[in-house]
Amino acid sequence: MTMMIRKRSLLWLFLSIFFISITILWWVVIEFHRDYQSIPPHHLIGNRASNVAALKEEGVPFSFLVVGDTRGSETAETLIKMALKEGRFSFMVILGDFVRKPDIWNHRFFLTEMTAEIKPPFPVFLVAGNHDIDHKDSIKPMKRKVTPEVYESLYGKRNFDFIFNDCLFIICGVDLKFPAIYLDNLRQALNNNGKGRKHIFVFIHYPPKGLAEHIKGSLPIPREEEFFTLLEDHKVTACFFGDYHGHWRGQRKGVNLIVSGGGGRQKRSQPEWGKFHHILKITVEPEKFVEELITIQEQFELENAFEEWTFTNIFPVLGTSIGVYYLIFVGFAMVFGYSLLKLARAIRSRS
Repeated sequence: MTMMIRKRSLLWLFLSIFFISITILWWVVIEFHRDYQSIPPHHLIGNRASNVAALKEEGVPFSFLVVGDTRGSETAETLIKMALKEGRFSFMVILGDFVRKPDIWNHRFFLTEMTAEIKPPFPVFLVAGNHDIDHKDSIKPMKRKVTPEVYESLYGKRNFDFIFNDCLFIICGVDLKFPAIYLDNLRQALNNNGKGRKHIFVFIHYPPKGLAEHIKGSLPIPREEEFFTLLEDHKVTACFFGDYHGHWRGQRKGVNLIVSGGGGRQKRSQPEWGKFHHILKITVEPEKFVEELITIQEQFELENAFEEWTFTNIFPVLGTSIGVYYLIFVGFAMVFGYSLLKLARAIRSRS
């Protein structure tokens, strides 16, 4: 009889611990939901004229941040927060692959992280990467698929340029179905707005094959020599690339070529050279620019992994009505209370 009571006590103890854990986790889900519902309608994430208008022109020198392949990771989030403490910045550019999958809920997770967790006090411009748009029909159902049109409805134009402090910034969006078009857009931006600028900076996700043997992009960009010639003819100051999960820099005929894809995930198969998590601080001066690396060790990813799992598995099923989430919370809390009551009775019966 005593053994049976002991087993019963252990059972209700286990169930009490289990359901209090589930109840607490579900409250965390509710907090995620609140953050998602609180995304400002006019946020500063994306390539829109309103975000350019939000830039504060204070002349040269000025600084901006560049980071690539963040993929919604805790490492990237921590890295950006660290960088924000390093000084004043005018804006940030993310060089693509800022989500793990081209699923609308992954993008909603990204926007929630940016506006509720990181909260950059300046515009954030985006380069579209191969993980950000579904070019291969990999996402099912269709309503969750992020097409080029859905992407632009979320963030604005994939091909985008703006002038800030008499410097030209060009964001190139390479369409995997029509990859050669990017070159026409780049040429048009350079011809229309590049003449006489102090500096010209170009941002593109895919690095050309010609940079280094070990850097092989998801899409070797077409018309590579024409691309390099265009940069050289217009005396582009620097071109930034993502996709390769590390850091590399070089120069060709006066054009600085910089790969910065170390914001989030790194591959075991890649060479150790340049293999570290980093974000770039770029300071623009009248005659030059200065590149500084801010680095970090890989962070524990459990929190962001759970949050992303919530966005991609729970929210699509239960919808956005907060009442449903509170109802489930009450249900878990009641089961926990019942388990606790049964545990108390089992303990009393032992004594």
